[in-house]
Amino acid sequence: MSELTDVFYPYSYSQQRESPGFLANKVADIRRLIAPFRFDLAAKGIVDELDISSKSTVLELGCGLGLLGNAIKKRVGPDLKYIGFDLVYNSAKESKDKVSLSVQTDITRLPLPSESYDSVVATDTLEHVPNVEMAISEIARVLRPGGKGFIVIADPSEGRFNYVHDHINRNNEKSNVTYWESLFNNRGLKVLPDSEKYRGKDWRKIFNLPMLTKLKNKPGFACAFNPINRPGVYIVQK
Repeated sequence: MSELTDVFYPYSYSQQRESPGFLANKVADIRRLIAPFRFDLAAKGIVDELDISSKSTVLELGCGLGLLGNAIKKRVGPDLKYIGFDLVYNSAKESKDKVSLSVQTDITRLPLPSESYDSVVATDTLEHVPNVEMAISEIARVLRPGGKGFIVIADPSEGRFNYVHDHINRNNEKSNVTYWESLFNNRGLKVLPDSEKYRGKDWRKIFNLPMLTKLKNKPGFACAFNPINRPGVYIVQK
């Protein structure tokens, strides 16, 4: 395990209280309750797109509490080799019961051999990483030729993007999609057309309606949707 500082990300599905106050704690409880259902929905799309089977090797970057990994393993089978990395010590520790192995590490320096994984998964992770060029290079390095990644990155076009203190807007525009597509392609990862399928199912757009716009930044509402139906979905192949 890397010797990294024990940090806590306030939007994670942690068992800790996210912030003081009765209402905030109730929202946190609701998010934890619905989280497994959301990740079951996400797992179906990810397994289908990446052609994951019981013989596959899967690496998740930013595995959190292991909820997505657990959902994918339930869908594929217990023999699936599913490894999770997370910068947050508490999350990595708790997810060990849900994935094959969970390790606290920096995803810009993956302690893995080159071309060792069939698939890479990352959801709501890369928008927090300062040295994202190195992170993408590491994804490309550990993927086997022909291997695929399912990457979901929070985009500035989403309501809550600017309300999370460490979200990084890469080009200071309303959307970072062109930035990420260019970066993936420059690092040897082709963005596949199927990415558009999930971008088009982004039902969060309903919050742009005048009567609902005040709700779109609320965690309880934003987290009620399938986490892979987003504007920042990138299905990539090496």
